[in-house]
Amino acid sequence: MNKKGILYSLLVLGILVIGGGAWMLATAPPDIDIPEEPPVVYEQLDYVMRGEFCYLYIYRDGSIIYIEEKGLRPSGAHPTRTWRTGQFTPQQLDSLLSYLESSGIEEMEEYYQFSGKPNESGGFSMGDMSFTVSVYSGILSKTVTAFGYISPDNGETYPDMPPPLDEIYGRLRLVAIPTGQVYQEDIKD
Repeated sequence: MNKKGILYSLLVLGILVIGGGAWMLATAPPDIDIPEEPPVVYEQLDYVMRGEFCYLYIYRDGSIIYIEEKGLRPSGAHPTRTWRTGQFTPQQLDSLLSYLESSGIEEMEEYYQFSGKPNESGGFSMGDMSFTVSVYSGILSKTVTAFGYISPDNGETYPDMPPPLDEIYGRLRLVAIPTGQVYQEDIKD
């Protein structure tokens, strides 16, 4: 190979390396500031048969992180994880924690399972929804899980879920909705 060919080869290689590095920087996920301390409120909502999972984390500094995973069951949907963030003011966080502390969650059992609704075949229909909420505020340290519920009423509450879990579910949905998407990634095996 002559000098001109070597020079062109090096030039093309240099362009590929620099271009590849620039592309990697442009497509790199953003830094998501996750506080080091544990969350004061944690919610996990699973729809096992749909392959959908949602996680809500609320931290003492008011940081909100909401993660949705979808398409995790073989259905033709492309599995993705979407990261959303938000920020509470100190007053909003205090209001939510006051609500949770006075909601009656402290007196609840740790686990509830829906007994099902009667169906035409004489059996019972159950859902695949699982809802877990954990609260770790100054005066409350409690985790409650409910499983087997079928579907919400317009996405706001689960009317068959034991009170106050149905209201807590609705309240935490209102926290998750206004968070802003910061990143979406493909979930690989």
